Amino acid sequence: MIRLKSINYVEFEGEPQEWRLEKFSLGSSNLIVGKNASGKTRTLNLIGSLALNLAGIVPPGLSSTYDAEYLENEHKLNYHVKYDEQRVVEERFLVDDIIRLDRSNKGEGEIFASAINNGVMIRFQTPTSELAAVARRDTIQHGFLESLHVWASSVRYYSFGTALGKDNLALLSETTGIEANDRNPNTVIGLFMQAKEDFGEKFIQPLINDMRQLNYDIHSIGTMPPISIRFPPGARPIVSLYVQENDLKGKTDQTSMSQGMFRALSILILVNYSQITGKSSCILIDDIGEGLDFDRSCRLVNLLRDKANTSNVQLIMSTNDRFIMNQVPIEEWAVIQRKGSHVRVLNYENSKDLFEEFKFTGLSNFSFLEMDFANSHLDLETA
Repeated sequence: MIRLKSINYVEFEGEPQEWRLEKFSLGSSNLIVGKNASGKTRTLNLIGSLALNLAGIVPPGLSSTYDAEYLENEHKLNYHVKYDEQRVVEERFLVDDIIRLDRSNKGEGEIFASAINNGVMIRFQTPTSELAAVARRDTIQHGFLESLHVWASSVRYYSFGTALGKDNLALLSETTGIEANDRNPNTVIGLFMQAKEDFGEKFIQPLINDMRQLNYDIHSIGTMPPISIRFPPGARPIVSLYVQENDLKGKTDQTSMSQGMFRALSILILVNYSQITGKSSCILIDDIGEGLDFDRSCRLVNLLRDKANTSNVQLIMSTNDRFIMNQVPIEEWAVIQRKGSHVRVLNYENSKDLFEEFKFTGLSNFSFLEMDFANSHLDLETA
């Protein structure tokens, strides 16, 4: 199992548009909080972007530098990459502080080859438009690179404040089937159908139980042609998700569901799919709970936290909701603070004394932000 331990980031270094994130350390369950425009969404975006780069889905970006630390069982992995106008100018990968990959701005470098003379560093050259960590993947010679690929392939980024697939129905096709891509919430119908086919009730019943934990009193979930909209004769067959609520005779299709209910259902389909496939995963959720009432948003967050703490899921969420902040233990908080283009993160790992002092006040967690406790505390220390 591989997990992101920390990340540093800077873009357009030394230029007027420079933006910098100081080292951000992470646990199994993390809640990013902070004022508006402090950098919560941007922080999730950069983690997601690095994953897309390392998965080979998106090419190197504009001028930016990443330093990421991972834990894989008992091993420490460090990955460093620097881009300049979509060119890789620096790239290094260390395993337990031993260099396994090192390349320069011309694409030349050295990489550890385990199947040659019991392991030696060999020279290579990769185009500067490509990451060596992607281009040099080879399970025989460079098996250590698989760890990065496994992590990158496991990262999923969802914005809870969006439709999460509610506006997308699925076209049935005898030849191509329905797209099922858990990276893309717009294909959640296809993903549900794939999971139902592969796992049956082992997938469906836990999903129903999860919805019940959110106080959605339902007894079935499935797919069917939409009820609340009509299509012209001869149109290709179309399906939507539905739930059967215990106090209603008819089914509620996705176009009739409230936005909050569908968001909850969609995110649980996506997360439960990650769980049932048994793969470790890193799930990023922006604006968690948006559109839900305070009780259901708190229930959803607690449910997701439980999944992270009892499985191979690493959960990184962001919120501005005071009820969610009060529900999540402050030990799982990551408080984003921005001064100009410089962003730092305060959490229990790097500011334990500060958080312990706040806990002694007996105030609600939200008061930490409301009172600007961190800055007032630092001001008193330096006065």
